[in-house]
Amino acid sequence: MAPQEDMALSSCIARIDMKIAAIALMVMCLAACVGSDVPTAVSSGDATEQQQPVDAGQLDARTTQMWARSCALCHVDGNGGAPRVGNSDEWGSRLVQGETALLDHTLEGLNGMPPLGYCMACERDDFVAMINFMTAGVDAVLTEYSP
Repeated sequence: MAPQEDMALSSCIARIDMKIAAIALMVMCLAACVGSDVPTAVSSGDATEQQQPVDAGQLDARTTQMWARSCALCHVDGNGGAPRVGNSDEWGSRLVQGETALLDHTLEGLNGMPPLGYCMACERDDFVAMINFMTAGVDAVLTEYSP
């Protein structure tokens, strides 16, 4: 690779790293503003599931970094129709389907979201924590969507 191409690639990588750092910082800031430790009953058909909101302060550094490199790409700005973090109108109808359905959609992909949501290193528990983080604070409007 020519020296100019190498410098251009290094510059591009540095800009991407700065964007990831900015997203991670935003996640940390959201942790101070969003979240609740109160379990919320979410009705889904016959059963009632417990949806435990998780604030970003409860996401460990590894999970926060994975969220910033995968979920945040779409769920911060709503790219591709993704529900935005904490947006009640966009998450409400999805939450009433229950955690199992949300997790299945994450693992298998749905509409514009690819399987595993671009996070090939994420484990099932990581996805549950990230879903809970993105839906923290949405619980107040769930009765509007209950069947």
